[in-house]
Amino acid sequence: MAQAKNSLPLKKLVAGAVVLAGATVCVNLLLAPTSVTQLDSSAVGAITNEATFKTTLGDGSRAIHVFLSSECTFCRKLEPELAHLENVTVYRHMLPGRTETSRRLAVDVWCSKDPAEEWQRIAAGRPAGLATCDATALEKNQALVQRLKLTYTPSIVYADGHVSTGMLSSGEIAENISKAGAR
Repeated sequence: MAQAKNSLPLKKLVAGAVVLAGATVCVNLLLAPTSVTQLDSSAVGAITNEATFKTTLGDGSRAIHVFLSSECTFCRKLEPELAHLENVTVYRHMLPGRTETSRRLAVDVWCSKDPAEEWQRIAAGRPAGLATCDATALEKNQALVQRLKLTYTPSIVYADGHVSTGMLSSGEIAENISKAGAR
């Protein structure tokens, strides 16, 4: 009888371990990133400077494309890191966002006299202006993001098509820029 008592908890333990292992696999699948990490040459060729605003740091000899949204906390926190880069042209593709407030901020940035400066103000937490204009560029950027299958902001696309997402330090971005030039 003592053996039966011990085998029942053992069966429950084994069954519990199987359930836990199954749950772990499901959680890992749910959390797995779905964004691309490398664009092919045709996708890289689809990225233009048409619907962007840029900042040139140093001689601007290297370039990155940053896809961002005004509602994205990491997009705002990324700005000081980008300012520390050397000899880089940063092309920013502003997305319209998912809320009316985000869209209003994106339109304000795009329509301002100096979009890069206005984005810096908003990223630093200062109030937005009330600029208005034809902001179809925001929808063009949204269509481009969907075509490229980028699912996170910020997404940084390097010259060789490598894509990094999320918050990165200026050192990590500089290293990725160097790697892109070497590939």
